[in-house]
Amino acid sequence: NLRLRFFGNMEMERKILEKLCQGRGADIGCGSSKITSGCIGVDLTGHGQLGKLGCEKNQKSVADIKASGDSLSMFNNDELDYIVAKHNLEHYRNPLNTLLEWKRVVRRGGKIGVVVPDDRYVNTMALDPTHYSAFTPTILRELFFQAGIEVLEEGTAVKHWSIFLIGCKG
Repeated sequence: NLRLRFFGNMEMERKILEKLCQGRGADIGCGSSKITSGCIGVDLTGHGQLGKLGCEKNQKSVADIKASGDSLSMFNNDELDYIVAKHNLEHYRNPLNTLLEWKRVVRRGGKIGVVVPDDRYVNTMALDPTHYSAFTPTILRELFFQAGIEVLEEGTAVKHWSIFLIGCKG
């Protein structure tokens, strides 16, 4: 069953990021399901509103804050312990600026973890009209390097579907 496989994959991706959710942090692009209930959910779709696209279509948002994840003015510098983002970074026209914004709000030693489609196997741009960036492990690693975020862990989240990278603000 394709639906069961899809939700099983989502669970695998969630588990990769869940270990970062200690202290106070944000789930950027949380949609209808935060990585953990303790995350501050940030999404363009406000709390209780129905999603309009993809797997979020007709799903109620659980966002605590309605905002774009690349503009986190509601948070001070060095305020959060972590940022997690599952299938979100590909939605920004300038993912480097987005990472720099996430780095700004995370404290020294804080973690930033992302899961994105693996463009080696998935035509990310054709998958969703709101995708503006495509990632391979090399591209994702280079992006974190350019943002000055130390790579702690990286790998395949779901074979032939998604990759992950966990970084730390030095």
